[in-house]
Amino acid sequence: MSRIVIVGGGAAGLELASILGRSVNRQDEVILVEGETHHYWKPRFHEIAAGTFDNDLDTLCYFSHGARNGYIHYQGWMTDIKREEKQLIVSKPNGETDFITYDYLVIAIGAISNDFATQGAQEHCLFLDTPEQARSSWLQISSLLRSGYQRTINIVGAGATGLELAAELAKVSARLEANPHAAKLTINLIEAADRVLPNSPLKMSRQAQLMLEKYDINIMLNTRIASVEQLGMTTSDGLTIGADIQFWAAGIKAPNWLKNIGGLESNNANQLMVNQTLASTLDPNIFALGDCASIPQDDGLMVPPKAQAANRAAVHLAKSLSGLIEGKQLTPFIYKDGGMVVAIGHNFAISTMMNDKLILKGRLVRRLYDTIFRLHQKTVSGVFTMSRLIIAKRLKCIFQPG
Repeated sequence: MSRIVIVGGGAAGLELASILGRSVNRQDEVILVEGETHHYWKPRFHEIAAGTFDNDLDTLCYFSHGARNGYIHYQGWMTDIKREEKQLIVSKPNGETDFITYDYLVIAIGAISNDFATQGAQEHCLFLDTPEQARSSWLQISSLLRSGYQRTINIVGAGATGLELAAELAKVSARLEANPHAAKLTINLIEAADRVLPNSPLKMSRQAQLMLEKYDINIMLNTRIASVEQLGMTTSDGLTIGADIQFWAAGIKAPNWLKNIGGLESNNANQLMVNQTLASTLDPNIFALGDCASIPQDDGLMVPPKAQAANRAAVHLAKSLSGLIEGKQLTPFIYKDGGMVVAIGHNFAISTMMNDKLILKGRLVRRLYDTIFRLHQKTVSGVFTMSRLIIAKRLKCIFQPG
């Protein structure tokens, strides 16, 4: 009997637990350690923050899902690893500490926003790193929208998260224009680079900026934030940008507490160093994948921090680990970039394909964005459940269009 413990119930961790739970022998045990009770797909956290997320159809209960898919959900948070004893130290919701033994440990906790030690950012900015943060953000946004008058929201970082959040909030504000008691939002999207989506092809950045400007979003490029105050930000040039609510969505890193956990090797972004097989460099029984892992490729580069990369690594490791339990060798993870899709509102998206040679945009590309989420649902719950959810979603849109 082998016990596989997976830490982190994000897209990668949940997919890995689901596939392994359905595929390993019955005497083997798969445990998913996750502090949340329900799964939310992280690329849609901006919808939770803007109040446009469908909680009824787009969330998943770990406890009941695990019972149907052969894994056990253990509600708790990893705090440390005792490698010699092969034990995971976990903090439970009631504050108690527990120890979970493992034969194989997989760490898939994702990443958090990198505030680059900017003064006041942690105290005065909202972040979208966890479902709890996204839900808390919506409570503040909802209160702001009900407060009337002209209100301002600052969003630092014009990568995919910041851009999608800005567009979603602009959409919500536009819907409320007819309500005389609703606040009118001014949205500042602030970016230190010279273009939005700075890590994407130039043509994609241009298309994204044109669409954001149609939404009357104020784009501030080449603007670096030096400090954050309660009601505004100060740039490195001394400019003050006032705001009622402020978000930080610039850069990513693994959580600080992950650095060198259990004596494992990590890099400057706190990511755990792994081999191409996804096994850690210092312990063959511990694996890491997703944004919390630094995964090398044959060309010397690292796998980029993308949702598709985490999903593909999860599918690969599920097969590789199943083989390892049966006495086979681990296989290397080879990543091939499938492009990038960024949603700008519910009716428009931009995508890159063919190694960034082809740029697509429009409503059909927005449907592609939704399809990526549905493929995630297919992986974790199967074709039947995915199809049922799609039908339910369409019927809900027909009968509850608002």
